[in-house]
Amino acid sequence: MGTQDAQSPGKARPRPLTEAELARLAAMGSPHIDWLAGWVNRRFACAHCKNCTHRCEVLEQPGLDLGLVEDDYRRITGLLPEDRPAAVLGLVQERPELYQALRRCCFCGYCTAACAAKVWAPDRMRAWRALFMQAGLMVPDDSALVMVDKEWHIFSAYRAVYAVGYPEFASLGDVAAQGPGQADTLFFPGCSLVSYAPELIRAIGQWLDESGIAWALTDECCGSPLMSAGLFERSEALRSRLLDQIRAAGITRVLTICPGCGEELGEVMGGEIDIMPLPELLLAHAAEGFPGAGGAGTGAGIGTGIGAGTGTGGTGTSADAGGFPASSLAQGLTFFDSCHDRYDRRHGRATRRLLKACFPHAAQREMPHRGTHTLCCGAGGAVATYDADITQRRVWRIIDEARETGAGTLVTACPTCTYTIAQACLGAEAPRGIDSHHYLELVFGEAIDWPQVFHQLEAMWTGEFGPWLTQTFFS
Repeated sequence: MGTQDAQSPGKARPRPLTEAELARLAAMGSPHIDWLAGWVNRRFACAHCKNCTHRCEVLEQPGLDLGLVEDDYRRITGLLPEDRPAAVLGLVQERPELYQALRRCCFCGYCTAACAAKVWAPDRMRAWRALFMQAGLMVPDDSALVMVDKEWHIFSAYRAVYAVGYPEFASLGDVAAQGPGQADTLFFPGCSLVSYAPELIRAIGQWLDESGIAWALTDECCGSPLMSAGLFERSEALRSRLLDQIRAAGITRVLTICPGCGEELGEVMGGEIDIMPLPELLLAHAAEGFPGAGGAGTGAGIGTGIGAGTGTGGTGTSADAGGFPASSLAQGLTFFDSCHDRYDRRHGRATRRLLKACFPHAAQREMPHRGTHTLCCGAGGAVATYDADITQRRVWRIIDEARETGAGTLVTACPTCTYTIAQACLGAEAPRGIDSHHYLELVFGEAIDWPQVFHQLEAMWTGEFGPWLTQTFFS
């Protein structure tokens, strides 16, 4: 009755038995097992209690619940594949409110986080995107920049234009070509940080070297943008190619920064490769050098962090080498949990413990919506390309909630959340915004220069590479 989630070991997300599992049980020829399997799946049936409806505005406005969404999905997928596009178009014409709701879903899972029947919304909502893509209801240009299985996408183009690379580190491709024995660990930063935060990635890489870890780096994407576009087969192919390289290199462990990457990679690797959140590894090493709760700041091996070069672990009045305002840290930290970490919660728990070790005197103030009940930052499901207003409402809901805790710094674990919140705060008039950082910025004392990143993202289209970019992505 359910399998372990992506980053095993961790909290399992209950799920119904799949068609394949039901078939294997039926082959046993036992009426008792058949009855038990049916009982298990009935426990996951929507009771139309409307709890999910009231938890999410995109469901509440049309009065939908996940059971109704599921009924329509089963009706469409029960048709022959060639008949489904026309059926989807007919359904959307008949019930446009259904399409509006499904396109504005951010796959965050908040609507069903408290579902008594353990219905899980993101999987079904993403599957609808595949039907919409097949029916021609999603504009290809909306996703042109994030076709991350191609040579050129927004992240690889940014790295090429601004010469972002890591020749000093072994790459996954190189160690895979050489065969097992060169590395046992893959560092998977995710497409945002590996592109926009090279100094931070180099600081982490240097720490991995100094810690004696045999590792390799990849700048690949986990495939999540393809899933948001409804391109499931292409996403699976991308992750399968990555797994083939991991196997060829003899890699047994993947370190992830982004909870979303961990979740996506775990779907194809979790039973074979140890998918480990980076903050857990940092915490394990940092603890070796901490004298206790009243310690000086950072542990052995993470001495470049903000706590090592400032007085923030004590009086909180001095400025640090990384350029972080000590006054914000003195006001305390609050944490925005990734929706991908909703059930596993390994990233969120380890991040809190790591920053408590780095900054023992910085109060940690919790937001009302956290952990299992965390909200979406607004970037989920690439909703901004369809409804920018709802994305703005979601991100400011998070920022306002963080400010209400009284903390001076909002800490994120998901780089996409970091990006989204930074972009909102940069465009806001003071004092509405909040000092916000990815936890790794604080640990390693390497601030991401978001104004520069956003400037360069815009400038790359108007500079000498502009015509090439336009032709590559939109011709």
